[in-house]
Amino acid sequence: MVLLLFACQGNDPGGGNKEEAFTAPAWGMEKWKDLPENPLIDPEVYGLPELVIGDPQILTTGEFDDQWHAFFHGFSHDEKGWHTWFFHSVSADGLAWKEVSREEGEIGIQYMFCDGDRWIQYYTATTNAMGDPEMKKQYHTIIRARTTTDFINWSEPVNLVMPELPKEREGSGIEARNPCVIQLPDGRYRMYYSAGMVFLDDAGYGEPKYIFSAESDDSLGPFVKREEPVLAPDVNLPFRNYGCGGFKAFGYKNGYLAFYNPIYIDEEKKSRSEIRMLVSEDGLEWKEAEHNPIVRPDPEIPWRSAIIYQLDVVPWNNSLLMYFNAREGWRGGAERIGAVQLHLGDEAPLVKLKKPFTKK
Repeated sequence: MVLLLFACQGNDPGGGNKEEAFTAPAWGMEKWKDLPENPLIDPEVYGLPELVIGDPQILTTGEFDDQWHAFFHGFSHDEKGWHTWFFHSVSADGLAWKEVSREEGEIGIQYMFCDGDRWIQYYTATTNAMGDPEMKKQYHTIIRARTTTDFINWSEPVNLVMPELPKEREGSGIEARNPCVIQLPDGRYRMYYSAGMVFLDDAGYGEPKYIFSAESDDSLGPFVKREEPVLAPDVNLPFRNYGCGGFKAFGYKNGYLAFYNPIYIDEEKKSRSEIRMLVSEDGLEWKEAEHNPIVRPDPEIPWRSAIIYQLDVVPWNNSLLMYFNAREGWRGGAERIGAVQLHLGDEAPLVKLKKPFTKK
């Protein structure tokens, strides 16, 4: 199948021969090296009680301005209950980060998508903080979107995905979450998102069970769902025997790559997650890449010793940087953001399937 993918730079994603069969790169765990500065972002510096942070989205220099930008969410807990946060930080080098802003409210796990003359923040909205009692009765989280040209002023949010299908409503919470949006070769938009929940008894919270997809002619919807998930847990797969976690898709040569963090219960009955790579020719039928995992829990690296969570990957100086959050410990454990790096050499990079930003 021939795919003409839209790259961030507006050119051929891989620059390769379209007649060649799609082959996945050999980007196994041994190719990715921990940055010596890890962890890069620690919740301790934010002064919020019991804060955990995660799901980073990264812009490199030139995508918006001459700085790096990191966007991530957090949850803190005090005597008034749980609080949801959205953080924005900047950096000169992608390593040392300085906070620009934080926003308390409904915005949880989010995804930044460049749509030409604007940025769209697709996000998991906590209905408890939305101020809509009817929405709160029906769902725990939904997926909404808002737009900006400067990351300061935002449009009013629009509702995009509510967990209404039977499989979306399975488990410990009624949640649609973890959005990821790509632009397809025909100009339409596809959203991948997580829904259905499994509960981690040792950690005390839920994680996503399935990965679904939905498509739209417009970046702000309406999105038409596929009724069956594109990815489901499998008791016969030790690395995905419980849930699917979150999912990020990219273009690579004449096909697609995705990185996800499947949820599993290990031989010692501990809940775990690791980052793995999937490959696809059409972005709907996915299979595990031959060289896996990419990042897994490591008892020798305390900050990522228990559970590995969601990620973003950015090309930089003939390498790939993968930013992700990881957990040290289970119930009451700490979560921090760090990165690993893969040097490409002569290999093609992956690309984010979005329109380049053009300031008005």
